[in-house]
Amino acid sequence: MKIKDQKIKDFLDELAGKSPTPGGGAVAAFVGAMAVGLVEMVCALTKGGGVQEIADRAKEIRGQLLELSDEDCAAFNAVIKTRTKKALMEAIRVPKETRRLALEVEKLAKLAAKVGNKNAFSDAKSAQYLAEAAAKAAQENIGINEKALAAGL
Repeated sequence: MKIKDQKIKDFLDELAGKSPTPGGGAVAAFVGAMAVGLVEMVCALTKGGGVQEIADRAKEIRGQLLELSDEDCAAFNAVIKTRTKKALMEAIRVPKETRRLALEVEKLAKLAAKVGNKNAFSDAKSAQYLAEAAAKAAQENIGINEKALAAGL
């Protein structure tokens, strides 16, 4: 079952299990999706201020990050199963895209903190911190997979 279709408890139970997926890469994307959801909330609570463009982009990114959480699981499962360079390249591409989007979410969160409803300032800052964490987690996955690639798997 896709991560986006699971109940949170089921996802956390699966995460806590013995399988290597979902793992850090999937969680990075999921945390990024939560961060951008907070950005959307701040925009929804804001009247005026030109936040619609922020909200629209945030919604688009949220869908992409949710897809990346599942792509990360599939990519790493392929690495385990096939041990090919092609699979490892995909296991690098996915967290790179997660990181790129998480950094964009961080920027959107900072903007939402500036122009958004001041009563939701802590939500915008929470989004920023979660996006930072998502980007750092994705970078860890990039790094470990690049080392494996350099070592020839």
